[in-house]
Amino acid sequence: MAYEMKPGEGSAFINEKKEDWHADFRGKVVLPDGKVCYLDVYKKTDRNGNPFVRMKIGKEIQVRGEAPPKKDNGTVNTMKDDIPW
Repeated sequence: MAYEMKPGEGSAFINEKKEDWHADFRGKVVLPDGKVCYLDVYKKTDRNGNPFVRMKIGKEIQVRGEAPPKKDNGTVNTMKDDIPW
């Protein structure tokens, strides 16, 4: 049985393909509403030399076979038909 993260949980692993500006660890996190997002973790040091980690939650991960949410950007198909001709 595969491991499933619960809402509010996440995991990150060492970034093997890291360049200087990339995160030290990459992973996924499940938000309390159930959305799964990318997670980047950076090793840092404060001005006193104490180590800490900085985390960044990225874009939502789309489940395979699931279409991304559509945006209404005023295209012809979504405009009201109020043109008089």
